Amino acid sequence: MHPMPSCRIIMVRGTGAVSEDWGEFDFVALPSPADRLQVIRDGTENYATVLSVHHQPSPVGSGHPPIAEVVAKWTGSGAKLR
Repeated sequence: MHPMPSCRIIMVRGTGAVSEDWGEFDFVALPSPADRLQVIRDGTENYATVLSVHHQPSPVGSGHPPIAEVVAKWTGSGAKLR
């Protein structure tokens, strides 16, 4: 089985488009722009739309894993949005 990619989620929220670092999450596969995410944070279901994925590849043999950062627009929270 292949390891799941881990990505840091940067959530863009509010009218001022404030970016918040929501931490690292394991993904089944890297998301693509326009994908919808459900992120559980502080016991609440949060929903977002992926804006972009920033890839930082790692040289082969370096021993460092590649890194990806997901930038998403928060669209709401709560089970009612499901």
